[in-house]
Amino acid sequence: MTRSYTASELAAQTEFKVVLHDDRYEFEPIVTGGGFLYDPQVFWNWADDGAHTAWAGPEGSILISDIGGQRSPRVNWNLGHGGLFRLHADNSWETIVPHGQGHQAGFFRPIIAPEGWGDFGGHMFLGSQIVPHRRGALFDHMVYRLAPGDDTPTAFAIPPRAGKNGGGISGAMLMGVFGRKGTPEEDLFLFFCMHNTTIYAARPDGSVEPYIIMDGDAGNSGPVMPYRLFYADPLIVGEENVLVVEGKWDTHFGGEATHRFEPRHYRVEGRAINPEVIESLAGGAGLRAPAAFGPFGGDSFRPENHGFISSVHWTEGDAAPLPYTTEIIRRDAQGKEHVFASNVQAGQNLIGFAGDRMIVTNMGHSYSSGNFKDPDGTVFAIRPKR
Repeated sequence: MTRSYTASELAAQTEFKVVLHDDRYEFEPIVTGGGFLYDPQVFWNWADDGAHTAWAGPEGSILISDIGGQRSPRVNWNLGHGGLFRLHADNSWETIVPHGQGHQAGFFRPIIAPEGWGDFGGHMFLGSQIVPHRRGALFDHMVYRLAPGDDTPTAFAIPPRAGKNGGGISGAMLMGVFGRKGTPEEDLFLFFCMHNTTIYAARPDGSVEPYIIMDGDAGNSGPVMPYRLFYADPLIVGEENVLVVEGKWDTHFGGEATHRFEPRHYRVEGRAINPEVIESLAGGAGLRAPAAFGPFGGDSFRPENHGFISSVHWTEGDAAPLPYTTEIIRRDAQGKEHVFASNVQAGQNLIGFAGDRMIVTNMGHSYSSGNFKDPDGTVFAIRPKR
C-alpha cells in the first residue's frame, strides 16, 4: 500500500534551496510541495507557442499544464487526471481545465497550432494515455485538442501502430512541433512516441501517418528513443530551421531501471535521422530570455539535470526526497556557458519566460508512471531585482 504524505511533509521534502549566482536577480517562491500541483510543466516556448495567440491572456501570465491530479485528492483510476492552469503576474492562478476534466489520462506537454492550420488554428494539442496509470503508458495513446475558451479536451487522433519496438504501440507520447514554412515538414504537426521510437505526422483533417520510424530495422533510422523534438536556436547551430530530435542512439523504451538521462541531439533530414551528434547542443535545448529579463535578456537558458530525471524508468518503490543537483545554465552572446542558478531540486525541470520573470516548474516524482500520488509539484520564479 502506497503511503500518503501530509502537506507539511511534502513542503519539507520540496523545500526551495535555490542559489543564484548573480546578485542582480532574486528568487521568488510560488508553489511548493503540498499545494495543488502534481507534475507541472510550464509552456517552455511560450514566446513562440502561445504568447501571441488567443491563449495569450493578461501581460506577464503563462500557461502551466499538469500531468497528474484529480478533483478528489485520492486516486480513482476509472477517472482521468491532469489539468491546465494560468499563472498570473501577481502569482494568482486561473483554472482553465480542472484536474481530471474530460477523463483524459494526463496532459502531456501541450503545444498550440499556428493560425491557419485548417479548422484548428489556435487550438491546443496534447498527448494523453487512453488507459490511466503505469499500465496505460504501454498502451496506445491519443492526441487531444482543446479549442480556445473550452475547458474539456476533445479526441483528435489515435496514431497507427508502427515499427518493431514496443510491438509498434504508440505509448509514451509527447508533442513535437508544427512544421515551419519552407521546411520539408511545412504544415505538418509532428509528435512522437518513445515506446515505439516513432515520429508521427498529423494533418488538419485528422489523418496521421508514421513519419520517421527509428527502430533501426530494414533501413530505418536508429534505433533511437526520442525524448524531445524541437527547432534548434540558430545562434547555436549556425542556421535557421534545424529540426532536432533529442534522444540517444542504440536505446529503446524500457531498458535497465535507472534515472540516468544523458541524451544526444541529432538532425532530422527529410524523413530520416542523421546519426552524427550535434555537439553544439550537448547541453540540450535552450530558451532565449526576453529583453525584459534584465541584464541577461537575450541570453539562452536551459536546465542542466546532470544525468538525473525522475520520469525515466520510475518504479513503484521510488518515494525518497529528490536530490538538489539541477542547475540552470546561461549561455552568453559569445557562446560561453555560466551557472546562473544551482541547488535546484531534481525531477523534471522546465523553464519559460513571462514578462520579466523566468518561471521554473518541477514535476518531482512521476504521478502517471510511478506510484507517488501526492502533490509534490513545485513552481518558482527568478527575476531582476525590482
